[in-house]
Amino acid sequence: MTHAVATQHAATAPRERGWRWFVLAIIAALLATAASRWPPALALLAAVVRLALPVEQLVVLALVPLGACALVGWWSGGRSSVAVVAVLLVGWLVLKAPLPATDYGTFVRGWSLALGAAFGLVCLASSNRPFLGRALASVALAAAVAAVGAGSQSARSGSFAGPVHVLETDYQRRLDESLSAWKGRTESGGWQAFSARLPLVAARAERVSEQLEVLAGSADLRSTSTMVLLSPALLALESLLALALGWASYHRLARTRIGPPLAAIRDLRFNDQLVWGLVVGAILVALPNLSSFRVAGLNLLCFFGALYALRGAGVLSWWIPDRAALALLLLLVVLVFVLGPVLVLTTLVAVCFGVGLSDTWRDFRAPARAR
Repeated sequence: MTHAVATQHAATAPRERGWRWFVLAIIAALLATAASRWPPALALLAAVVRLALPVEQLVVLALVPLGACALVGWWSGGRSSVAVVAVLLVGWLVLKAPLPATDYGTFVRGWSLALGAAFGLVCLASSNRPFLGRALASVALAAAVAAVGAGSQSARSGSFAGPVHVLETDYQRRLDESLSAWKGRTESGGWQAFSARLPLVAARAERVSEQLEVLAGSADLRSTSTMVLLSPALLALESLLALALGWASYHRLARTRIGPPLAAIRDLRFNDQLVWGLVVGAILVALPNLSSFRVAGLNLLCFFGALYALRGAGVLSWWIPDRAALALLLLLVVLVFVLGPVLVLTTLVAVCFGVGLSDTWRDFRAPARAR
């Protein structure tokens, strides 16, 4: 009787949603991690990727949560041998990862360990919560630990500029590498012939390189760099992505489940109370007497705005048929060449954000679920 119940439970247990999107996500993570080695023809695109990810080594950031999931799986009744092998392998890979022998390398390892430990603790404390709730709590806990560590360091040095200076220096290093590769490409005979045939495209590429310099900040004005100012929000978003990769990897490699599978983007929802993060961010940015907290407000708007944009993308993917979605994607690709990537991407994000925010009060997917 017990065997029959166990067999029935195993048959009805939730499963991950296939391998196609998971494999594509792993390939994308590997490509993003290797952006510094992309060919010179893709140097500008590589610069965008390297500036958008505070931790350039996304795969390293996703490895530690995988080990944490293995430990939680052992605690939940899984095999101890699997947990031991996973933890030892992940620890060895993180230690041997080709990180720069600078403060940035120490920062990456420290944040990865803090994030993985926080995720493991949250999973043990809240076994019934969905993944996104656990991930948000883990990022908040890891950020609190990092803030305490940075505060203790700054108390000895008398300044809070340590972590900021680490990111400033590394952002400038990435930009210098990518733009040097791009300038070498533009000096080649092939590029000269290409720019003579298509001068508008060449001019647009030059404007993109100038915009990248502004985003990363000059060597003298790095403290005002947009990417450095928004690096806490970008790091939190990247950490959510790394946790999702670690979660999905574990449930495809191990038999012991520690939570529900990741849902499709079309089903993405979260607590509507998170809208207060946007409200607080808007207040901090808008009120002149709170100007000293404006950077914190910008980071709140960036982080929660991205979450609501993803929610809006889920709403749109719920209502748009697959064939129409493919046609819309092709149209966006054409518009990128006609109007430029900045305008198209900004418009797309704004539309998704508006739909996602409106979904807080008007559940657009309710009629479809009712049918």
